Amino acid sequence: MSLAGIPLEAVLVLPISIIAFLFLLMIIVFFHEYGHFSVARLLGVRVDVFSIGFGKPILRWMDKKGTEWRISLLPLGGYVKFFGDLNAASQAPAEAAQKPVTTQFPGPNEAKEIAGGMTAEERKVCFHFKPVWRRAAIVAAGPIANFVLAVVIFALLFMTLGRGSLEPVVGGVSEDSPAAMAGFEAGDRIVSADGRKIEKFGDLYDTVLVSGGNEIRFEVEREGSIQTINVAPRRIEDIDRYGNKVSRWQLGIAPPGEEYYTYEKSGPLKSIAMGVQELGRILQLTIQFLGKVILGKEDASQLGGPVKMAQYAGQSVMSGFDDSSYREPPSFLVKLRASLVDFIFLAAVVSVSIGFLNLLPVPVLDGGHLLYYAYEAVAGRPLGARAQAIGFKMGIVMLASLMIFVTWNDINNLLSTIS
Repeated sequence: MSLAGIPLEAVLVLPISIIAFLFLLMIIVFFHEYGHFSVARLLGVRVDVFSIGFGKPILRWMDKKGTEWRISLLPLGGYVKFFGDLNAASQAPAEAAQKPVTTQFPGPNEAKEIAGGMTAEERKVCFHFKPVWRRAAIVAAGPIANFVLAVVIFALLFMTLGRGSLEPVVGGVSEDSPAAMAGFEAGDRIVSADGRKIEKFGDLYDTVLVSGGNEIRFEVEREGSIQTINVAPRRIEDIDRYGNKVSRWQLGIAPPGEEYYTYEKSGPLKSIAMGVQELGRILQLTIQFLGKVILGKEDASQLGGPVKMAQYAGQSVMSGFDDSSYREPPSFLVKLRASLVDFIFLAAVVSVSIGFLNLLPVPVLDGGHLLYYAYEAVAGRPLGARAQAIGFKMGIVMLASLMIFVTWNDINNLLSTIS
């Protein structure tokens, strides 16, 4: 089916991607902000506003405890505004805009000055008058909520759909590949990589993914004896499962056949444990990859932003309807289920990424607030107002620069895929 000579699928890609992206973002942002909100209420802080999106509210209502809930015009984030905040970044009030805004009162005099304009009941529920450990707990609750959401999603998927695994056995070796030149042979069982145990074939993939092209020392079991093989992956241009061009490291080792495949559907407790392991795996890969980028051993163009997120959100929603993925085209419900599973798994991965991003020690992010609170806890007093203000300005510049960079990457990668 086509529209004006253009395949219908191509026509639907953009609107589906936008809708899927916004839906994905709203879910993740809601859980992030609800983490802040729930812990704030638990610790006795009054919450004035809970907003999904920025800008003019298009829907608002008030709950019994005086919090105004909003759905705003620009659904590209969200915020929780506590009583006593100057703005959505949880900055303390500034005196007639003559002082730089801060996340804490820089000294007791300012605290007394602000307190003078509040009643005793208002001071009791004001975020900025709470002990530092309570403020830190409220701020940390957002990223933690993202991690909890991811673990719950992973656990539900493992519990309802199960999880497949391949044994770490070499199924084949590509000709003229690094693995072939290093001496790998079909049937080799990979025991460890750089001293880390390899339990499944996916562990091998992860090891190569974040290797940075460095030589890897493998221990391989062959005909009952252990052999050591050293090999450095090579970078190749490849196509991912959605048809996007990607750059990655490759050894040239093919996975084994079906006789090495196991499938397991786990109970609730084991599924939760596996969900926590999956969370740890994603965080570890993220940290290793960013470390390689900083050291210049990884391609920074692989970093993605909102455009890439929207692209993958749309592709995941449509993935189950790609007939080339099936030996025989299944029913509509089977295709829909495959797409939903793909989209839900992507939501978990993105939730981990957003939680991790917010924990970076950059002022204006949750991690920046926690950095300031750590200083206050150790020094026994908050950081000075001017130092805090400079930190916020630097944080905004850093965050804006990162967004421009990753958006530029996204557009270049998208144009490359289209061409």
